[in-house]
Amino acid sequence: MGHAADSVTACLSKGLGASVGTIIAGSKSFIAKAKIPRKTLGSGMRQVGVLCAPALVALEENKAKILAEGLNKIKGLKVDTASVQTNIVYSDILKGSNITETHLCKILEAHGVLTMPKGPFKLRLVIHHQISESDVKYTVLHSESCNWVHW
Repeated sequence: MGHAADSVTACLSKGLGASVGTIIAGSKSFIAKAKIPRKTLGSGMRQVGVLCAPALVALEENKAKILAEGLNKIKGLKVDTASVQTNIVYSDILKGSNITETHLCKILEAHGVLTMPKGPFKLRLVIHHQISESDVKYTVLHSESCNWVHW
């Protein structure tokens, strides 16, 4: 990834809980050039290990894969588990399920699970760094126990 670009940026904070916002990667000459405007705008380069450690922990301890695999087992839902690489999970509601993404979001919200409709028959779920494995299992359980496929 990044072979066709001179530089790559990645946001580490958001829901992952890493300690800073964005990192930039590129050639030594690109980074040398990037340091000048960065310092001018008031930011300083920090120790890479200190920045990367929380990001690695956030990704390694992330429960999104568990959520994706659990949702994928529910009749009427489909998750491309291979595409789950961060804390974001997209789930498709299969046609013929007789429920909209908005209605499913409302059902889950009644159980304290907030999701976002992401288009016709598609949900977006994001795992925050403080979400535990038992929270994920709770979400899957309530998604499954709604018996919404028969509506």
